[in-house]
Amino acid sequence: MTDTILALDRSVRRIDADGHLFVERCVLSAAVVSPYYGREIPGAEALGLNPDQIYQLYRDADALRDAAETINGKPILDIHQPINAEDHPREITVGSVSNARFEAPDLIGELSIWDGDAIKSIQDGSKRCVSAGYAYDAVPETGEVNGQPYTLKMVNIRFNHLALVESPRVQTAIIGDSALSPKKEQSMAVRVPMSAVAKVAAALKSGRLALDASEEDVKKCMDDDDQAEDEEEEDKSDKDKKPSDKPAEDESEEKRERDEKVGGEKANAELKGERKEKDRIEGEDEEEDAKKEDKKAQDRAISLAVDAAIRAERSRNRATEEAKRLVAPLVGEVHGLDSAEDILRYALKDCGVMGLDGVNTAGLKALVNAQVGALAPAPVMATDSAPDKGSVLSGISAPRKL
Repeated sequence: MTDTILALDRSVRRIDADGHLFVERCVLSAAVVSPYYGREIPGAEALGLNPDQIYQLYRDADALRDAAETINGKPILDIHQPINAEDHPREITVGSVSNARFEAPDLIGELSIWDGDAIKSIQDGSKRCVSAGYAYDAVPETGEVNGQPYTLKMVNIRFNHLALVESPRVQTAIIGDSALSPKKEQSMAVRVPMSAVAKVAAALKSGRLALDASEEDVKKCMDDDDQAEDEEEEDKSDKDKKPSDKPAEDESEEKRERDEKVGGEKANAELKGERKEKDRIEGEDEEEDAKKEDKKAQDRAISLAVDAAIRAERSRNRATEEAKRLVAPLVGEVHGLDSAEDILRYALKDCGVMGLDGVNTAGLKALVNAQVGALAPAPVMATDSAPDKGSVLSGISAPRKL
């Protein structure tokens, strides 16, 4: 029997000196069967699909392999949103994808995450999954993959973006914190490990077992040896048995044996009664101890629940105060709102930002930061490019020390 063990041997995440997160290996998508509502499938009407019915679609392996290069350089978004160059959502762009390749059945890639809030959500586990956004064509095809039947197949896949999500449709699309490398261990069920080695060695030496024997051959050989040993033990036991050397010779001997039997039964009964009484007393003690342990466990559970509630309230208060500070340049001091999300939405609506349905707290923060950034003058950054010809610095070189 062969067991596969997953060894966590090193981290696949790296944070550089600027705080940016790099993930060297992540499943972006996979050639598996996934459920979709009819209304989610392109060309549903032409295919005669019911918009409210769930259909099983197979993400074709060949189509996924051909599409691998189309996801390279695509942005990673904080939420799902179709994008294009004319209307790019900078406020929710948190990173990019690179080095995508198909390793059946998975599409693997590397991630670069630049946004601090997005990095925190990955590190604390609140958003440690990814979901690819792409266009495709659906074609009718009936089949089965890994025991899962499907009636439609995805072809002509074109990737548009990758989004950070809490729960992906492809269950393996998780941003790992450890690299997984398969290791194999050989194990064989035997009654006595040392004797098993000796049996196999003897079988090899005698020629009953070939050097390239399969696992089934080894098991059969050992089963035969076990059966032979059992039969040998039975024969030995039969040989050791002897008839009674000498029966009882007179009635007095029989009477003595009967008396001994009665006395033994009486002693056993008394001993049994003593054991029952002892077990009853010990059982009462154990029941009392169990009650005490249950009471301690309940007290611990209550204490943990209270601590968790206090931590949650403190965290909510911190988030609320942070949101108030964040929106202050836009709307001044905020009163009457006690949640970070409500404060952020209020400030954005006051600035005329619409279409906020479905945007989470991290996305709202990004939008507020963008609004605040628009108020501040652009920071001066040194560059190595030459001055424009119309610049007053054009043609002036740095002074040299003589």
